[in-house]
Amino acid sequence: MTRQSKEHHGHRIELVKGKDGPVLRIDGIPVKYGRLPDGRYFLDQYAYDWTDDLEELARRFVEHQRKAEAIRRERRAVKGGG
Repeated sequence: MTRQSKEHHGHRIELVKGKDGPVLRIDGIPVKYGRLPDGRYFLDQYAYDWTDDLEELARRFVEHQRKAEAIRRERRAVKGGG
């Protein structure tokens, strides 16, 4: 089993070569993905962004989560919630 692991903004993105294709993990958690008819990948939790590079897609997903969390923190601060 071939393993490729990279860090992106403090998150470990890992692609493991399995017998049915690559297995994607972010911070050790398996992430479900699919493929469009043209071969591009999409993530179940991030299905509106597609690319032919699964690792790049994982990086975009990490960025999306970071931005969403920053917005949630900002809104909690404005509302006075902790």
